[in-house]
Amino acid sequence: MQHGWNDIKEILFTNKIWDLKLDEIPSKAWKRFVHFVQIVRSTVDTFAENRMGFQCVALSYFVTLACIPFVALVFFVSNGLRISDEVTELLRAVIPDNADLLNIAVDKAQNIIAAAHSGPVGVVSALLFIWTIIWLMFQVERVFNNVWGVRKIPRNILARFGFYLGFLLLSPFIVIIFSYGIVLYSNATSLIGWNLGNFAMLSKFLGWLIFYGITAFTLSAMYKYIPSPKVKYKFALQAALFSAAAFVIFQYLYLETQVFVNRLNAVYGVIAAIPLFLIWLNFSWQIVMYGAELTYSLQLVNQANESEQQV
Repeated sequence: MQHGWNDIKEILFTNKIWDLKLDEIPSKAWKRFVHFVQIVRSTVDTFAENRMGFQCVALSYFVTLACIPFVALVFFVSNGLRISDEVTELLRAVIPDNADLLNIAVDKAQNIIAAAHSGPVGVVSALLFIWTIIWLMFQVERVFNNVWGVRKIPRNILARFGFYLGFLLLSPFIVIIFSYGIVLYSNATSLIGWNLGNFAMLSKFLGWLIFYGITAFTLSAMYKYIPSPKVKYKFALQAALFSAAAFVIFQYLYLETQVFVNRLNAVYGVIAAIPLFLIWLNFSWQIVMYGAELTYSLQLVNQANESEQQV
């Protein structure tokens, strides 16, 4: 029995697992287990081979660099629509635990807008800041394509730039709509007239459940449409369901566990929000990119098994 277990370990945890043909395995339970191990092995191995950990750190810094210009873009649009005060209140309602960081972001974003109104030099400076958002989009697409082994993106540069520009123009409206949506579902029970004072946990659970659904849908769209290769949506959705669950759990632990936050606040004061934001970004990107690797593994392993069955 011990020798048999050693043989099983040698097969599952070495490259011999790729020599197994699922259609030749009589047991359905064993077949599913082998299929599961193949997907996990492929996900973990490719994540390490592509050095995704380092790329997630890079994306975190790109997001940090583009964060203030993006907030400036949102407020530029909201100023034109004369709803900037409402947008500020929405952001404070959506991000109640990071008020200091939000105040810093809003203040610096207003400086960019003021510079844009100061003359031609200010306009050029503001456009350079906006370019950091487009550069972030390029980097996100590059990392997602690295998951699929694509080193040179085949898409036309003008088509890509046009897509990024269109998304850039629409993104402030998307943020405003989503912010309104988050505030509405957070207060849905009171708006409907339900009094859940004795069932506060139920209301909170429903809020997190809706957040999970939105996250799963958003991640599935990212896994499907950002990479250049053709990705089947069913695999993108399957991976998104797992990564969204991990993302929601991480958000809950990050928001509810304040021990580490209090220690940083005691040392850094107001600027503690910056390292906390970087830590949050890094872990968030790790979860997102593990989901992207899982999408790749699901499609790769399933296509390989289907090819074997056809032979």
